[in-house]
Amino acid sequence: MDNSIPRRAARVLVLDGRRVLLFRCTSAHRPQDGPWWITPGGGLESDEDVRTGAVRELAEETGLVVAPTEFEGPVFEEEIEYSTSTGRQRQRQQYFVLRRPEFAIDRASQTEWEREFMGEARWWSSTELRATTETVYPPNLADLLDGLKKEA
Repeated sequence: MDNSIPRRAARVLVLDGRRVLLFRCTSAHRPQDGPWWITPGGGLESDEDVRTGAVRELAEETGLVVAPTEFEGPVFEEEIEYSTSTGRQRQRQQYFVLRRPEFAIDRASQTEWEREFMGEARWWSSTELRATTETVYPPNLADLLDGLKKEA
C-alpha cells in the first residue's frame, strides 16, 4: 500500500539566455540528503491552477512578479517521491520556462522555512551542470537547458 501523500507542484526554469537559476537547498529533517540544487517553485494550493502557482512561487522565492502568460510550457513533467518531516510525499511537478536577463534575488517574500531551506542562488550553464559533482534536480537539467537554448 502506498502511504505517500500526493502533491502537485509547479517549477520554473528561469533562463537568462544561456544559464538557469537554481537554489542550493538543505534539510534539517534529512541532512544526509543535502545539499542539492533546485529550480524555483513548489507545491500548489489545493485548487490552484499550475500557472498561477508558478507565478506565486516565483514571486515568493525570487521577488520576480510575472504574468502566467509569460511562461512557456510546460516543457517537462515528472513525478518524484521524497521524505519530509510530515511523511512521504509523491509530487507531480510541471516545469515552465521564463526567459529573463539575470536579476538580483529578492528574498523579502520568502517564509522563514524557505530562507532556512533555500540558501545560495546561482546561475548555472549546462556545461557547469554536467561538470558538477553536486546533486541537481531534475537530474536531466543540463539536457533540458541545451534543448531550450536551441529553441530560443
